[in-house]
Amino acid sequence: MTLELWLIFALIISLILNGFLIWFSREQSTRITYVSQNIGDLVELVANYRDHLNAIYQLDTYYGDENIQHLFAHTRSLLDILEEEYADVSSLTDALEIEYSEESDREEKEIQEQKPYGENVFYAGSRERNT
Repeated sequence: MTLELWLIFALIISLILNGFLIWFSREQSTRITYVSQNIGDLVELVANYRDHLNAIYQLDTYYGDENIQHLFAHTRSLLDILEEEYADVSSLTDALEIEYSEESDREEKEIQEQKPYGENVFYAGSRERNT
């Protein structure tokens, strides 16, 4: 009888431990996904900022300004660091976005195929006067 009690005790401990590990792994994967998406957004924001700064630098008023040139070089180095150091983290959710966009494209095509063509909502036909 004591062996059965030990086995029941081990089973309960195993179930509790497995439940905790499942909960913990879900929490960690949620956090990693959140960080990955935010790093990808950060890289995109810095790239947009670099492009905007480059457009301002190309204007006749600011062309050749050393401060903007140094700011542009600093932005370029920051973007290089973000792309090199955090490329692995930011690419974690790229596959998810591609799969989602393919599914949404298919759904949009199906919706467009279901709409009737040739129907003009602005043309109501000729009106007859009731006088």
